[in-house]
Amino acid sequence: MRRVRVGTILIGMPIHKLRFFAWSWALILAGICPHTSASQALERSEPTHPTISLAHRVLLSRTARRTVRDAVLRRPKYTPEYVPHALRDLSFQVVVRLNEHGYLRATAAAGPNPVALAVRDAAHAAALMLLEDKSTDLHTVNSLLIEIEVVGRSQPITVDGDWTLPRVIDPFVEPGVHGLSFAGKNLKHQFCPTELFTSDMILSQALERLAQSAGQTPAQLSKVQLQRFRTVHWYQVGSSDNIVSLHRGLTVLPQGATTQEAFDATITHLAEYMAYRQQETGLFAYQYEPGNDKYSDKQNLVRQVGAVLAMATHARWSRSSASTAAADLGIRYHLQGLTDFPGAADSAYIATADGQNKLGVTALLCLTLAEHPEVDRYSEVRRRLINGILELQQPSGMLITAFPPAVSLKAQNYFPGEALLALSADYGLSPNARVLDAFHQAINFYRPYFRETRSPAFVPWQVQAFAKMAKHTKRQDYADYVFELSDWLAHKQLDPSNCAWPELFGGIAAYDNGRAGVSTAAYLEGFADALMLANALGNKQRADRYSAVVRRAARFVMQLQVRPKETYFMHSPQDAVGGIRTSPSLNLLRIDHCQHALVGLIKARQALYGERE
Repeated sequence: MRRVRVGTILIGMPIHKLRFFAWSWALILAGICPHTSASQALERSEPTHPTISLAHRVLLSRTARRTVRDAVLRRPKYTPEYVPHALRDLSFQVVVRLNEHGYLRATAAAGPNPVALAVRDAAHAAALMLLEDKSTDLHTVNSLLIEIEVVGRSQPITVDGDWTLPRVIDPFVEPGVHGLSFAGKNLKHQFCPTELFTSDMILSQALERLAQSAGQTPAQLSKVQLQRFRTVHWYQVGSSDNIVSLHRGLTVLPQGATTQEAFDATITHLAEYMAYRQQETGLFAYQYEPGNDKYSDKQNLVRQVGAVLAMATHARWSRSSASTAAADLGIRYHLQGLTDFPGAADSAYIATADGQNKLGVTALLCLTLAEHPEVDRYSEVRRRLINGILELQQPSGMLITAFPPAVSLKAQNYFPGEALLALSADYGLSPNARVLDAFHQAINFYRPYFRETRSPAFVPWQVQAFAKMAKHTKRQDYADYVFELSDWLAHKQLDPSNCAWPELFGGIAAYDNGRAGVSTAAYLEGFADALMLANALGNKQRADRYSAVVRRAARFVMQLQVRPKETYFMHSPQDAVGGIRTSPSLNLLRIDHCQHALVGLIKARQALYGERE
C-alpha cells in the first residue's frame, strides 16, 4: 500500500482547486486498479454502492479522527482495537478529506482494502499532508470536518460510437451519483461524484478535467474504456458522533416533506436570502457560485424585475416589512426607465439602457405593481403600463415582444405570457373591456401556437394568465386551455414509473428524460393556479390529480434549497444558505431561480392549504 503525500503548496488552497488536484493525485499514487470484470449483461444496469450502516459510519469516522490525532502527536499509526465482523468482510477504496471552514486542508485515498484499514491508511496519509503546516495542533484536529467517501466497484460504460462526443454518455451517467474512471493501461484516474457537486461543473466539464488529470484531451482518450461507479459519502464535525450522510451532496428530503410548516420555513428562508442578495441600487446580485465563492457579473433585466416581483408577492402574502422595502427599492430602480409610448395617449413602457426595451421588463414590473401590498400607491403608473402593453397586440392576437424603437417577435414562449399575466392581474383590480378583448384575441393565436411548438417554457405563464381570466369571466374555453397545457406538462413529472432516483420525484423532465432542475419551480407556479382553478370549478377528479402534481413538484423545489448541513465545502455559507440550486447536482444560485421558487412555493402553499391566516 502506498502513502499519499502532497507538498505544502496545497495547504489552505481554495477548495474548488484542491479537491480535484488532490483527488487525482491521491488516486494515482494510491495505485487504484480499475475494476474491469463487469459483463456485457450489466452494461445498462446500475452499479452498486457500498452498504455501510450509520453505526459503522460513526465507528469509521472515529477511526479517521483518532488516526489524524495520533499522527499530529507523532504517535505510531493507529490500529483499530475492534472492527465489527460486518466491516471485516468489506473491502473498498476509501477517500478521506480534512476540511476546515470550507477549505480542503488535505485529502488522500487508500485501498482497496478492508474498509476500516482503508479509512485508517487514507486518514494517516491525509494527516501527513496536514502536518506540512507547522501550525497544526490538537485544536485543529478537534475542529476538523472529516469527510469520508467509500468507492464502489467500477462498471464499464459501453456506448455506440465515440464516448467523447457531446452528450453521448449522458444516458449512462447520473450527475452527482456516478463517478467516472478510465480503464486504460497506466490510466488510473477517477472523478468522484462528490467532485462534480462541489466544483459546480456539468458533466462535459468533468470529462474534460478527468482527461486533463491524465495529461490528455478527451479526444486522445476516445479509445480508452470509460467506467462509472457509485460511492457512499458522509462527514463528521468535531469529535461528536453526529454523522451527516449525503447523497449528491444533499441531505435528501422525504417524500412527505410538504407540510404547512415546511412550506412556511422554506418560503421565509428563501425571502430572507433574496433580500440579502439585493444591492443598494435595487438590483440583485445575479448569480453566486458556492464552489468557487464568487458572484457573477452577468446581468439580465427581465430576471431582475422578476426578482422584484417575488419580493412584492412575498410582502403581500406575509406582510413582511423587509420584503416590502426590497420590493419598493427594486420598483424605484426600474421606474427610472418609465417612458411615454410614442403616438399612444396615456401609455408607457420601461425603456432599458441596452435599447432592447423587452416586453418582459414592462410586463413583470406591471405585475409587481399589482402584487404590491400597497397596490393603490402605484395604480396610476400601472394603468399607463397596461395601456402600453395593449398597444403591442396585433389583430391576430400575437404580441410584439419589444417596445419602440426596438421591434421584436422573439421570446414568444415567455414575454406574451408574462404580459397576459400582468393584464389578468390588472383586470382583477379594475375590470375593463379592452383587456377582455385582448384575451379573446390572444387565445385564438396562442392556443394554435402551443399545439404547433409544444414548448414547456410556454406553459406556466399562459396557464397563470388564463386561469385567472377563466375565474373572472367563467369562460370554459379558457379553462379548457389551462387544463390542456397543464395536462401535457404534468405527464413529464418524474415518479417511480419513469425515474430510478427518489430524490428527483416531482421534478419536471421537460426536455431530457429523467433529468429535472430548477425550471420545475416555474412550472409549479402554473400547476398551482391550475389546481386552484379546478377547485373553483368543482372538478374534484382533476383537482385531486393536480394536488398530487403540486405536492410532488413542491417537494422537489424544496429539495433544491441549500441547507446548513450542505455547506461543508463552502467558504461563505451565508451567501448560499436559503438559496435555490440550478439542479440537485449543480450549486449555481441564480436570482431568477430563487424568484420562481419563492412565487411557486407561495402559490403551492395557497393551493394546498388555503390563504395564510
